Amino acid sequence: MNVNQVKTKLRQSYRAPLLFLLLTATFLCSLPGQLHGWNSAWYAMDYSLGVDSRLFVGSFLRLFYPDFLPASSAYAFCVLSTLVLLALLSHVLASVLRLLENTPCETGMLALIAFWLLSPGSPAYLWSAENMGRFDLYLFLVTLIAGIVFLHVRAVPVRFAVFTLCGMVCLAIHQGYLFTFFPLLAAMYLLTAENWKQRIWAFSCMGILGAVFLYFQFFSRIRPGSCEELVSILAARTDLPLNESALRFEYFSGFADSVRELVTNQLGERIRYGIVTLLLLSPLALLYGWFWQKLLRASAAPIHTDAQNGQACPFRGKTLCTRHLPILLSLLLFLPAFALTIDWGRWFGAFLTVQVLQVVFLAAKKDAAAWSALESLSTAVRRHPCLFLCMGIWLGSLQKFQATLLPDAPVFFTSVYRLFHILF
Repeated sequence: MNVNQVKTKLRQSYRAPLLFLLLTATFLCSLPGQLHGWNSAWYAMDYSLGVDSRLFVGSFLRLFYPDFLPASSAYAFCVLSTLVLLALLSHVLASVLRLLENTPCETGMLALIAFWLLSPGSPAYLWSAENMGRFDLYLFLVTLIAGIVFLHVRAVPVRFAVFTLCGMVCLAIHQGYLFTFFPLLAAMYLLTAENWKQRIWAFSCMGILGAVFLYFQFFSRIRPGSCEELVSILAARTDLPLNESALRFEYFSGFADSVRELVTNQLGERIRYGIVTLLLLSPLALLYGWFWQKLLRASAAPIHTDAQNGQACPFRGKTLCTRHLPILLSLLLFLPAFALTIDWGRWFGAFLTVQVLQVVFLAAKKDAAAWSALESLSTAVRRHPCLFLCMGIWLGSLQKFQATLLPDAPVFFTSVYRLFHILF
């Protein structure tokens, strides 16, 4: 290996450690002092109480704390898991940036990643005060493990097996995975499947995950017969806060009752602040919309040359139908989460995260349409640097998502409401 090769490797190897240090510094500067009380009871619940979703994390912790789980240990586990997530995320982002180095796509990918990390939906939303300790952290972490396999393992059967195992683990952690981070896993399935046989296997594996979701959502049960009994059991196992309302709504209330008490009575507020959130994030929404329009248009165009005779291929839209459009449509899985629950801040954060990482994995696959769209974005950034700089400053000025909303949304709405009354 000559000197130039050594310099190149050193230059390429700094990205992951630098990203990890920056993300870790952000984490440590805004780290809450405890887990949020709504979700903390599940850290002390395990499969001895029955077979149900949300019991995987507690069952894992009980291997190390079989008799009593201190709140400090649960908190330390959450912090350690966050650091592992940031390490995996840094590796994934650094890998694709290394692949795109010195290509026309590099600037566009850097812009997408930078805007995401500056936005309210950056990984920092996972440790905002209302989200600290929620299981979204572990869903994202396990999905990133599948992403590492996608990047570094070429064997298709191994990929499908790991993807399916990771999906089952995520559903065991929280059945809501199907409506949050699963579209990212679905993109990995679709990008791995190169022919119809592999696509059949991919959709079969996703069908298995759908069946697992149905089991956890509708057929699984826990043994305690009342919320009081469950709280009594957990109080002997941990000194974590035990939110009786959270446990009652999850295990001892009917679905219709939970929707009526938690969703419909706050629906107007969620819609109002959700619209304001979309307004505040409109630069990012316009960017994503523009990018996907470029990507789908490139995907629908004819393949430039045929490998055998060098002539233009007459078939249009092959990758549009088998890859890009299904990946984009997978984002519709977020709709049930928004429609049936109130934690819109969490869903907005997951939605922005999935959007960016779907593009990251498309680029890692060396997808021609994705590279074409990234090249167009690179050109736009070079032509309008001030516009993108202002966009970055605006996104960075907003707070991170809490569980139910973007903190800036009610402030913005109230200010506009008061201004309207002053003027009129």
